[in-house]
Amino acid sequence: MLSLAAAAVGGGGEVLVERYAVAPQQGLLMFEGDGFNLLFALMAATLGAMIAVYSGAYMAKSQSPAAFYSLYLIYVAAMEGTMLSGSLTTFFLFFELSLIPSWALIAYWGGEGSERAALKYLLFTEAGALITMVGIAVVYDRYGALEFATLRGRLNGVSPSELLLPAVLLSMGPLVKMAIFPLHAWLPDAYVEAPTPITAALSSIMVGLGSWALVRILIYLMPAVLSLQAFRTALMVMAGFTMIYGGACALAQSDLKRLLAYSSISQMGYVLLGIASGGQVGVASTALFYVGQGLAKAALFMVAGHLELEAETRDINKLGGLARVLPISATATLTAFLSLAGVPPLVGFWAELEAFWGALANAVQLHSTAAIAAVVALLASTTITAAYGLWAVKRVFYGELPEGLKLREKYGVLTLTPLILAVLLALLGAWPACLIRMALLLG
Repeated sequence: MLSLAAAAVGGGGEVLVERYAVAPQQGLLMFEGDGFNLLFALMAATLGAMIAVYSGAYMAKSQSPAAFYSLYLIYVAAMEGTMLSGSLTTFFLFFELSLIPSWALIAYWGGEGSERAALKYLLFTEAGALITMVGIAVVYDRYGALEFATLRGRLNGVSPSELLLPAVLLSMGPLVKMAIFPLHAWLPDAYVEAPTPITAALSSIMVGLGSWALVRILIYLMPAVLSLQAFRTALMVMAGFTMIYGGACALAQSDLKRLLAYSSISQMGYVLLGIASGGQVGVASTALFYVGQGLAKAALFMVAGHLELEAETRDINKLGGLARVLPISATATLTAFLSLAGVPPLVGFWAELEAFWGALANAVQLHSTAAIAAVVALLASTTITAAYGLWAVKRVFYGELPEGLKLREKYGVLTLTPLILAVLLALLGAWPACLIRMALLLG
């Protein structure tokens, strides 16, 4: 995949297409390797591999490890297939394929409330997927094509008002996957009850699946629909509520995993705001957020899982002073939170900068209260992110070490995997142009 990515960047943006002869007239199985797809798939593969390595240590004493890893590999492969899709049917097949193994991983290897949380996750995501399937049927009925390249040509020149219904229907599944307000209710319980490696995969890889799909639908296939002020305003309002709601809820949490869960909701608001901007800004901000959010959240959940194993608690109020005994974990956590808060030169800074310019352009172009409010919400949410992130770091890693809490840094997988992800946040943040250039090679 690295060689394909290098070819996409260095080969003038050539799109690599692999077609399989299964109902080819409907594009049932078709894969494309443009720069945007390869960036997302490469990140998913990297994160999937790191989480698999982490799982080896975290799940060492779990039951049925063979079944766990089999389902996990199917889950990651399904997300890879989705992000390399070249048609709506291929996208939907792999989108659905990712649902069953993730449900089973939450339900059977999670905490006490895992079955209920997994059922809620299943119902929400399946409802969104079914609405998306209706959208695919509408598109095929109206325009007679499902391959992205062919469909894009046929949709060119179609009036924005005619595109509104299929755009809304197709977007519902991805919006649920991203847990955009008010479609977010499944996420906190699923993230808390899932085993930590699966939570790391959900928060880093799966949310990228939703953002990938929205870029393909709203920016690649149907860019004209974003010219409808009412539709763009609706996206900005949802983004603003998602950013503020998720951040405010994160501030109120004492359970570290639940804090990170609400933080994930908030971060998806930034992504949606960038997509609402459309064009190259929307593509670039989405790709940067996927990389930054994916690396940061995977690292943070890995640290949370490590603390839960070693300290036997996720309660922030029962922790403190751990930087003295877990300096590597403290460094990884601080780096990840700083990236989420948009501190330069980490990846998160460039992602938020792109989203800010896009939101500002919307405010200037639309002259609407909603567009201006979205800019204010972005700035406020950045402040809130810094507040809950630094508060969590201070309470967990600084102050007095609780009496009776005996920990020491073990330089193994549980410690080094989040550190590697934190280092990648800094390295890629120092060279964001490569990520942007690759993302803009969109079909």
